[in-house]
Formats: sequence, structure tokens, C-alpha cells
Amino acid sequence: VKSEIIVFVTFCKKTAFCYKKKYSRHNMSLIKVILKHQKKGLYMAMTLQEIASIFEELEFGHHLKEEDSVIISAGGSAENRLAYFVRAREDGELFEMSGRLLDEETNVISAKNHKYVNILMAYLLQRNNDTKFGTWEFDSSDGTISINIEIPLEDNQLTKAQLKRITGYMISCGTEAGEIKHILEHGKLPLGGDEAAKKIAELEAMLAQLQGNGI
Repeated sequence: VKSEIIVFVTFCKKTAFCYKKKYSRHNMSLIKVILKHQKKGLYMAMTLQEIASIFEELEFGHHLKEEDSVIISAGGSAENRLAYFVRAREDGELFEMSGRLLDEETNVISAKNHKYVNILMAYLLQRNNDTKFGTWEFDSSDGTISINIEIPLEDNQLTKAQLKRITGYMISCGTEAGEIKHILEHGKLPLGGDEAAKKIAELEAMLAQLQGNGI
């Protein structure tokens, strides 16, 4: 006996395809099993629990907040600290780790409407131009400054070595955090940053041109 059914297959909140076909009872049972497992999330590329497990192996301090679907951590020196947020988006197919600058009171730093915001944006542009890993971003809506890493996983998983490299890079961003705080306070880079200052001047001119073109 064959029955006609319509099957919708959905991954990452997108309907991949749908089709109508006659299936035997045996095949219908298999489909039910597949859909049952999909609802349980067994097809996620990587879960936060798996990421947290690797953090434990790396002895990287963290706090898993399952109710908010995020792993929270912090790093850097007492003067230049960053708060880290790790998420597994798109049903685990996209790894995302971001770091936000904190002040001495552990509050997130905001540069909204700051008098040196153009110098800050030029500096972030310079850092993004000089590195192939991670992206510095400035959110004009709330003034937050963050370093972000996104890695598409699809059906793969992060290895311990990859996650170690990512966390190591994030911790090293304490240097940039110190330079950013210096810029916001003094409107220029710390002493010894002549080459970077020259690069910033060039990028600041480019930034002004882009803004003049309405970009």
C-alpha cells in the first residue's frame, strides 16, 4: 500500500525543497525517523555544549548560559579587558565569537557621538586592512566597539586547534583595546605608533571621501 504525502525539508530556518511523491510504508517510517531526529537538533553542525567542552580542555574560563544560547568569558589585562561572547548560529552551522571593550568598571565602552569617533573608525579600518583574521566593527547605533570572528561550519566542526587559535587571537586583542582607549582619551595613537598614525591619516582621508560619496 502506498500513500501520497508532501514532505517539506527545512534546514537553517530555510525551506530547502519540497516535493510530492508516493512512498511505501517503510519509506514513510524512515522519513518520520529523520524528521524526529531533526527536531531534536541531531543535525546541528556544532552545539554550544561541544564548544564549551573544548574550552574546558583548553582551560579557557567561560560560563555557558544555555537559556540565552551564549557562552560568556573575559580576558586581557586589568586595564584593557574584553568581554567575549560565543554563539552557534544558523542551527550550529555558523560559529561566532565577538569581543567587546570594557572599562575599568567592567562596563561596555561606548563611543557614540564621541569627538574622536572619526579617528577611531580610521584606526579600526587600518586594523582590518592589516589583518586577515577577525574584523573590528563599530556600531553607530549604540557606540559599541567589537572584534568579531565568524566561521561557516556547514556540516563540519571546529577542532581543538582551531578554537585554541581563535581564543589566542581574541586574548591578543588586548593590545588593540589599549590603543583604542588611548585614542578615545587623547585623539591619537600611543607614542611609538608613527607608522600606524601615517596609515590612519591615509585611511581617514579615504573615510572622508567615502562619507562624502554617501557611503
